[in-house]
Parts: sequence; C-alpha cells; structure tokens
Amino acid sequence: MNGSAPQWFILDSGCAGGSVIAKECADRLGLPRGDEAKHHLGAGAGVNVGVSSTPDVTLGVAGDTLGAPRLRVFTLAHVAPYEGRRVDGLLGDDFLSRHAVEIDYAHRGLRLLEPDRYTPDPRAVVVPITFDNGLAVASGAITTPDGTTLDCRLVIDTGVRTTVILFHPFVVARRLLESQPTVLTGTIGGGAGGETVGDIGRLAKLRIGGLSFDRPTAIFSRDTVGVFASEDLDGIVGGELLRRSKVTFDYPHQRLVLEPYAERPSEFEYDMSGLFLVARGEGFRELVVQSVAPGTPAAEAGLERGDQIVGIDGRGAAALGLEQVRELLRKPGAYRLDVARAGKRLSAKLVTRRLV
Repeated sequence: MNGSAPQWFILDSGCAGGSVIAKECADRLGLPRGDEAKHHLGAGAGVNVGVSSTPDVTLGVAGDTLGAPRLRVFTLAHVAPYEGRRVDGLLGDDFLSRHAVEIDYAHRGLRLLEPDRYTPDPRAVVVPITFDNGLAVASGAITTPDGTTLDCRLVIDTGVRTTVILFHPFVVARRLLESQPTVLTGTIGGGAGGETVGDIGRLAKLRIGGLSFDRPTAIFSRDTVGVFASEDLDGIVGGELLRRSKVTFDYPHQRLVLEPYAERPSEFEYDMSGLFLVARGEGFRELVVQSVAPGTPAAEAGLERGDQIVGIDGRGAAALGLEQVRELLRKPGAYRLDVARAGKRLSAKLVTRRLV
C-alpha cells in the first residue's frame, strides 16, 4: 500500500462500496484521515463503527495496481480476534470488478485474469449473478429437513467462513426453525458490526445454479440489525461451501464460475465442542473462549467465557493456532485441555460429538 511493506487484506466479495483500510493500519502507515462519522456496518450487532476516509491510496495486489482517490477507513481491531491474525483491510467490489478473479482454494492461490480473454472450462458450472448495492447475488434454493423447497436469493461472500447463513427475516417468514429436529444456539462469528449470534442446524439440500449440496450445515441468524437482518435478500453463501470448487468471480460478465474439485468432498460439519474461540494478545497467540453454548460438551466440561486454552493433549495451543484448533474441534474425540482462569491453571476433559 503506497509502497509499504506487505499488508494483510481479506478478499471480501461481501465488501460493497469499495475496499477498506483498517484504521489501525492507516495510523501505523501515517495515512491522513478525515473526520469520523458513526455507522453500523456489516455482520454483527452492537457496534457502531466510526468511518472516515483517506485520499490517494494505491494498492498493489497480485501484479495489479488499484488506485483510489479515496478509500473508507474504519477499525478492524474487533475482527482480527475472530480471524486469529492482524487484518489490515478488505479488498472489495472495486477490486473484483476489474478482472476475472480466480480463487483456487485447494492450492491457496489467487489469479487475476483479463475478462475479455477469459473462457470458463467447459466442465465448469456457470452461475449468473446480479448485483445488489455492490453485492454479488445468485439465485438458489434450499430444501428443509421436512422436504419443503424454497427459492432464495443468496449473496456470494468470500468474507464469510461458514457454509450458508439465512437472514433473520427469511428465517421468521418461512418458519425455518420449525423444520429443524435440533439446533445449536450460540455465537457464530463476528464482522465489522461486532459479534453475531444464531441457531445452527442442517438443510436437506442447497442448490446454486447447477450445483447441489447434500446436508449442509446452516446458520439461522438472530440478528435484527446489520446485514443478516436484510429483508431484500435471503442469505449468504460463504467459504465453507465455496472452497469445494475452484471459484472465479467474473463481475464484468455477471457470472460466477465453479469448477468442483475431483476429490470427493467431505461431509459438512460444524464445531462439535460448543466453544467459540478467538485469538488475542501479542501475535494472536492466546486462544480465549468467547462463548460456551449451553448443553454442549464444553459446558459439560465446565469451561467458561474468558477461559484461555493453554494446551490440548500436551500440545501448546498457541503453537497450534486458532484455525488448527477450530478444525480439531470439528471432529469427534476426547481431549485434555489445560486452561488458565483468573490466574489459576485447571484441567478439563472435553469429549466432542456431533451437535447438529
């Protein structure tokens, strides 16, 4: 950014209105900022974000140079603990609209392609997209466990890590929770607007374009403010579903291109512990319990909000890192946790199981 050392940005197709620079990054680099105005932004509830702007910023990404006369600036300090790393900004619709942007999840690669020269693989599934205030929207359908199929409009959002989140007005109007044999209620993540809460269950099927996914986990949002409370759209599809394909966003031709990987995909799973963990402290090496869902293995093990997970089966949690620990807790198993609480060290046995 403006010739600086590399900065860490989230590639976020759910970031409409142009890319964003984190306030913390702008201040660290000495970028000028205008006066702040309070806004409620993105996912989450309970945080009013002070938004300002900075002029004449140049971003260099994957060989491309994106110049902007003015970019939004707001804090992402409360987003970083959910990601387990420093977040310096968001690459949004202004970046995605310039190219055909290919994300190869399996090989952790990003390529920028010239839209006029880009031809999808003949075996790929091409999904038409429209734009709603800068958000890429695809038509889809969900089938509930009782066999009801409902058409829906879904935002395609690389900035969301889960499979699908259905917005609160859609959940209420279609009485979706009544079709769920069981749900898990708790923290589901956090965005620019703060922590967000929902009910987690499963769908019988989710369809986008010509692709169909069996028994995906689904989140039924409880948010009454923010993006998950939208009445104009029905839900968001995130990275847990997208990563099963090589994905190309071709905004200039209003299409999403999905090339499913040849390897048989694993079943969709959700956290099996009842914990929601975040990372704090220097280098985001402290794994801290953000919340404990009632009636879950974490609650049965006596874990509490604010506990720090120091070790798992003798391995240091800091060395494992937030993402690896989250993956570990998506599988059934028995784990011995070393826990720090109010200056004391405790031991807890956590036996995970499928909760939805």
